[in-house]
Amino acid sequence: MFVHGYSTELLYLLQNLPMPQSRKRAGHHEYKTPADIPPSQRVKGRVIWALLTAVLALLTAWFGVGENYGVLALAVIGGAVIGYFIGRAMEKAA
Repeated sequence: MFVHGYSTELLYLLQNLPMPQSRKRAGHHEYKTPADIPPSQRVKGRVIWALLTAVLALLTAWFGVGENYGVLALAVIGGAVIGYFIGRAMEKAA
């Protein structure tokens, strides 16, 4: 019996061929230090996050309450504390 020019036996043989095996991945490269800057001169992630969240909290509070300096100061301090803990958690995870 022919199906589109091929016999059913040939189709059966083609369907039972093993799948090609994937290539093996190359080995891992050696670890290199990320930078030549000494650790004491690097900016910590907690400082960056503290500054970013403090600015974001300041802008959010300013749009919300206007020029109420007490609320703005509390928002900056709260944002900096939250950013510090976010940065510290990221440094521990890295």
